[in-house]
Amino acid sequence: MGKSVKIEFRARKQREMDVVQLAARRQIVYLSKDEVERFFAAIPRENARDRLLFEMIYRYGLRRREAALIRREHISERIWIARLKGGISGEYPIHPTTRRLLWPYLSGRGDSQNPYLFFTRQSRTKPLSTSTIYGSFRRYAEAAEIPQERQHPHVLRHSIATHLLDAGWDIADVQDWIGHADIKSTQVYARVTNKRRETRYVESLSSDAIAANDAG
Repeated sequence: MGKSVKIEFRARKQREMDVVQLAARRQIVYLSKDEVERFFAAIPRENARDRLLFEMIYRYGLRRREAALIRREHISERIWIARLKGGISGEYPIHPTTRRLLWPYLSGRGDSQNPYLFFTRQSRTKPLSTSTIYGSFRRYAEAAEIPQERQHPHVLRHSIATHLLDAGWDIADVQDWIGHADIKSTQVYARVTNKRRETRYVESLSSDAIAANDAG
């Protein structure tokens, strides 16, 4: 490995560690809905693998390794996701967008004997590497003009959790969806979005279930 390659590798690993440590301090970094859509639009339409890969990472709140370890046999009418880091594994419905990208990708695999859903020609029977996922994400994120401090695939996991809360999901449902074993891990997302609280407050103004006070 050449000196310049080693330097770039160390710099890349440092950037990865910086983002992970930031998340560990519970300073959640995530992408807005518009930024996620810009990111998706930056992936070439002919790259069926990456379009499906990052759709699934976002849609199901996957870590890179969790995405890489999805096997072909885990997909039928539903998808089995094996969570890591003590998360809760489970079976999930296949989102319509995921399904639309999935079947053309599977058809394009041909007679590949690789048991994993995502792979490269060089990987033979091994899954796609997490470093390949990271490099691909950064390339598309740069094309989508995502700020550098958020150019890490883990922000897609943070993003879907935040977006689901914005969509009105209960925090326990978000916990279940992204596979957190402890709801305390999910509560950090409630600190970065108050949209659900504001919506519920507006609804409460017209509710007969809330006591009135005519003293004023």
